[in-house]
This record gives sequence, structure tokens and C-alpha cells, in this order.
Amino acid sequence: MGRSPDSAQGPGRWAGIMGRCALLGLPALIGMIVVGISVGVLAVHLAGGSARPQLADDDETRSIFLADFPESRIGPIVYTHDRRTAFFELPTHQTGIVHGIGNKFLTRCISASDVAGAEPVGEHALNVRWHDITWPRQTFSFASDTERRIVRAWLQAPAMSAEGITHERAHVL
Repeated sequence: MGRSPDSAQGPGRWAGIMGRCALLGLPALIGMIVVGISVGVLAVHLAGGSARPQLADDDETRSIFLADFPESRIGPIVYTHDRRTAFFELPTHQTGIVHGIGNKFLTRCISASDVAGAEPVGEHALNVRWHDITWPRQTFSFASDTERRIVRAWLQAPAMSAEGITHERAHVL
């Protein structure tokens, strides 16, 4: 009778291999996963992945916004307390926004019809709700109540056409 080489060594060989694999148990596997994820997070952090962008000055804010909207004329700029967001008045009663997300900046032109609500919160904060599923709400904190009131007025100003008719009425007429 012919025997295969595996059967020549008997069932004890496989039992030994399986026994050594069982030593790596579930706790060791969980430990390896936790250490691996921690090393990955630390590497991203050290590479600058957790840095939050800040707007240094008006020139930087203008250059970021004008890169996306080169035809715009930017009015006075109001920054949030952490300098991650800048608001400014645009022609036709729109508001320009430069907002830091991750390590990049988001730029938007907002009209009153884009704003679902802008309510004061606390001393200097403004809770803004947008008609946009990609950015449904955000709370912005300002250095003073005056800055909060200015931005709130910009966000709630009706957009006007060249003839002085709001865009909402122009669609109805």
C-alpha cells in the first residue's frame, strides 16, 4: 500500500502546526490591530494631516477667494475668532465665505435664499443653517458682538438684481 508523504508523518504534525497558530489568539490579534491603527494615526498627525488651516491676512483671503471667483469684488472682511473662516460682502448683496476644512479652504458665494437661518448663540457666536445638504449647519464664533451682527446682516440681506428686484421676485414675474 502506498502512503503519501503527509500521512507518513502522522496526524501529530498537523496538530503541532495548529497548536502554534492557536497561540496567537484573539487578544493578540486585537492588540496588533490597535497598535497598527495608532501608528497610522500618529504618522498622519506628524505629516501635518491634523493641522487646521488659518487665514493669515486679508491678502491671503482675497487670493484664495479670487482663485475660484476671479470676477468678484471683495468688500470688508470679518474673521471668526479662530481665523478659520472669513466673511465678506460681495456685489448684489451676496456674502463671500472662505472656510478652512481639513488642510484646504472652501469658497462660496452665499445669498439670503441659501440661508435657512442665522441665529445668535451665546455672547459672540452665530449658528447658521444652510439650504445645502453638503453643509447643513455651522456655528461660527466671533471676537465681538459687532462682528456677529455684521455677518448676520450680510447673510440675511436680500439679493438684488440690476433692476432692484430680488431674485425671488424675478422668478415669480
